[in-house]
Amino acid sequence: MSQRKIYEKKTNKHKEKRSRGRSCRKLIMSFLLKAWFMFRYHFDLIVNYIFGLYYNSSLQYIPKVQDPLLLESAISLAEKIRKKEVKAETVVQAFINRIKEVNYLLNALVDDRFKAALKEAQEIDTDIKNGKITEVDFMNKPFLGVPFIVKESTSCKGLSNTFGLVSRQGKTAKEDADVVVSMKNAGAILLGVSNVPQLNMWQETHNPVYGITKNPYNTSRNVGGSSGGDAALVAACGTPMAIGTDIGGSIRIPAFKCGVFGHKPTCNLISLKGLTFRTGKEISMVVPGPIVKKAEDLGPILKVLVGLNSMQLKLEDPVDISKVGIYYVIDPEDPFVSPIRADMKDLMNRVIGHLTGVSVDPPQKVELENLKYGGIIWRFWVLKELYPNFFSHLNEEAPVNPYVEIIKFFLRLSTYTFATIFNLINCILPHPNPEWTEKVTNELKTEILVSFNIKLKIDIKQVEL
Repeated sequence: MSQRKIYEKKTNKHKEKRSRGRSCRKLIMSFLLKAWFMFRYHFDLIVNYIFGLYYNSSLQYIPKVQDPLLLESAISLAEKIRKKEVKAETVVQAFINRIKEVNYLLNALVDDRFKAALKEAQEIDTDIKNGKITEVDFMNKPFLGVPFIVKESTSCKGLSNTFGLVSRQGKTAKEDADVVVSMKNAGAILLGVSNVPQLNMWQETHNPVYGITKNPYNTSRNVGGSSGGDAALVAACGTPMAIGTDIGGSIRIPAFKCGVFGHKPTCNLISLKGLTFRTGKEISMVVPGPIVKKAEDLGPILKVLVGLNSMQLKLEDPVDISKVGIYYVIDPEDPFVSPIRADMKDLMNRVIGHLTGVSVDPPQKVELENLKYGGIIWRFWVLKELYPNFFSHLNEEAPVNPYVEIIKFFLRLSTYTFATIFNLINCILPHPNPEWTEKVTNELKTEILVSFNIKLKIDIKQVEL
């Protein structure tokens, strides 16, 4: 046998050995991952049960809705006011009464302007009666006389603006945020501001300034975050609409937990001026958006918020739902995220079953390989945006020392919540590798675009990643 053949034989054996080794490692990793998911799933169930024993004992129920006006959509209320079927003052008073009825249980609204709101409503009624408001005015003010609320972290002149920070306790906003101005220009009447987690950085609405907000469907449960106060009051019929903000679920999570509709619009279409510390000049993943109890309000509110940018979104174009492509992911299998619960999978399958008869093409399950890195990708991009100013935002007088605050927290001396301490720890831990994370992010973008290419009519080569 020639030396060449002997070499090739040894090389092939080596390759086979390496291949078997890789297969074995993949098998072991797959087994360990499944074991981890199994452990995490049952661990979550046990934690839920144990804490439920305590919290379920304090369960309270909010009063049932008595006034039918509270069940109307914002668009419907505006229509009734326009047609003089109901007065703006009557509408505003109804929601003020409802807030007073439920807020002591929910702790959703933390500061109000009820007297000013009623005065504005009375002025609208007077102008309508005297004919000062024309049909053109009604067209330009689609929410004339309809109440709304925003987050406490959204600037509203004269109202609390602490972001849940003890260091800012007693501070009020000097001017309205741009989104508040837009809603007021559309005729809406601001009732007040709602509770938030500290600096909006958590999926539960709790802070040491105003306490915790409870879920109107089950007061032993949380409302999500960071727009939890908004969603709770919308669900409790304390307001027909609210404006939240969202960077990683801050509208969508509370809307989901409170059983209402929430929408995170496309970034950089709506002004950020007056949202937390933002000036409006930033390029950010944060975006304001609507939270409502009736889906028909989402589009009209979005149109008000985006203003002149509404043309980019083609909001006036009719949508043929039968031609909409529907894609879904059951579980991303991200080891940093709790596995999807069985009841949620069942609910999702029911939704998929319903949509099967709605669209021409049946819903398609999408397998995205890099979605399992979602937790790492999310952490990288959020830290990249928030990390530079996080410590100084916690205390405007002097940047916070994370190591000192962690020690103070365990000594029960800190003015920050567990969530904020967790975010401090998250900031000082090693950050994901930028080169790898950006590469995986772009690969995931490509995966998504390729998966949806037929329906979205996107030329992958023309998409800037």
